[in-house]
Amino acid sequence: MKFLINASNLRAGGGLQVADSICRELYKFSQHEFVVVLSSFFYATKKALEGVPNVKVIEYNIQNTIPVLILGRDRFLDDLIDNNEIQAVLTVFGPSRWNPRVPHLSGFAISQILIPESPYFEVLGLKDTIKFKIYNSLLKIFFERSGKFFYTENPYISERLIKAFPNVSVYTVTNYYNQIFDLPEQWREYKLPPFRGTTLLTIATPYIHKNVTIAAETARILKRRHPDFMFRFAFSFEKKDYHVDISDIEDCFLFLGRVDIAECPSLYQQCDIVFTPTLIECFTAAYPEAMRMGKPILTTDLEFAHGLCGEAAEYYSPLDAKECADAIYKLATNSEMKEKLVRKGNAQLNNYDSYVKRAAKLICILENITINEQ
Repeated sequence: MKFLINASNLRAGGGLQVADSICRELYKFSQHEFVVVLSSFFYATKKALEGVPNVKVIEYNIQNTIPVLILGRDRFLDDLIDNNEIQAVLTVFGPSRWNPRVPHLSGFAISQILIPESPYFEVLGLKDTIKFKIYNSLLKIFFERSGKFFYTENPYISERLIKAFPNVSVYTVTNYYNQIFDLPEQWREYKLPPFRGTTLLTIATPYIHKNVTIAAETARILKRRHPDFMFRFAFSFEKKDYHVDISDIEDCFLFLGRVDIAECPSLYQQCDIVFTPTLIECFTAAYPEAMRMGKPILTTDLEFAHGLCGEAAEYYSPLDAKECADAIYKLATNSEMKEKLVRKGNAQLNNYDSYVKRAAKLICILENITINEQ
């Protein structure tokens, strides 16, 4: 069969890593031919796919043109379907805005549409709330017209999606860590400045729902309550993207800038706690990455987080900086607790689809919808 893997709409965030991981497994499915459409942000992925006999790589950034937004048509992608006799399309994460004329499986990872009770909406100002409502309506339209086959990375999200779109077929294929975490020969060192205290690592794009700004007030509380406690937050983005005044606590922050996936294992090795203050997710790869690297997780006390981490994380009330500070200090000063979370994390990994299983599941779904839709 001939499939098109569409990642032309991905620019940042965890979607890049998921698409990269899926693409690196395609060589195992030699019975199929793949046209892989990658945006210009997939530097390492393109190189990794060079010379793979059953994969053709094309760079293309889909644009918000009138035909795309209004009609769901993109001439370049439509021509790829026709010229390569494509039988089905996998959009790694939608909405693609483009509506292929063949069976279309789209990844769904926009949990904001499905969880209106999330504390995420409490941190939005009036302007952002209005923008979100408009954006939310558009996203629903794009998803509804993009096809009738979806997959999510979390059973909890799948249940919500079925209720929101009752006429579609929904599959659950979980996320995982990128396979590079199992290939230490490909790791690249990112050396952090020497530090004798506790390093809390957050690898994330600083979207509002990631709630990284809570670290500022948390840091002030820690310094007041525990003046001898040495700690620092290490963030994988630029300081200019942290829109909070931290001039009085700047020594507690380390801004790493954009981090390549090959550098992530090195950063995990150098941290003490993986700090994931997110307010709403379908999935975040930071959880299995931390588990794979043997690091304790501190995250928000929310249903999606419990569903993904189980007993492998310490939780705190998502908008409570005092509770966050208490959890950090408790975890940083309790080696037995950290060791327990690491053990639980190692076991929790078995509940996820590995990168091998994930790719196999997605290809199987493509095969089935191609046959059933003929």
